[in-house]
Amino acid sequence: MLAPVASADPAPAWNGWYRITFHTDQKSGTSIAAKQGEEAYTAWYRFATDCSSGNCVASVADGPTPKDNAAKSTTFDWTGSQWSRTNSWRWDCVLPDRTITFDPASSVTTYNPQPDGSLKGMFATNIGSGACQGTVYIPLTAVAATPG
Repeated sequence: MLAPVASADPAPAWNGWYRITFHTDQKSGTSIAAKQGEEAYTAWYRFATDCSSGNCVASVADGPTPKDNAAKSTTFDWTGSQWSRTNSWRWDCVLPDRTITFDPASSVTTYNPQPDGSLKGMFATNIGSGACQGTVYIPLTAVAATPG
């Protein structure tokens, strides 16, 4: 009897320009940051996928300049069912008096390809300590489009 072979879906190429919407107006979680009102915002990113190593990686090739408290380069690994990225950074926590502290955080960002070619995902963050300690979940959508 042969053992079943594990298989994963081949990575769909994530290439070209995408309009990514951060649905911060729909965020949830246990952190005070999850309860602070925000408007959704959109940014344009250009992706390039490389599978030459046997593992597929989608890299941000162009887009907005990252804030000082975030990584300067962004890549997503294909897990067999979704694009995923894990990173550690500092959450900019807005206090009631409008001052900002930078709290240690780790995030997992995932994007799931949809039948129409778009991607739906989640930006899931655990803020480890500080005034904003807790979790924040922000839904994401990515749609292929030309910036304009």
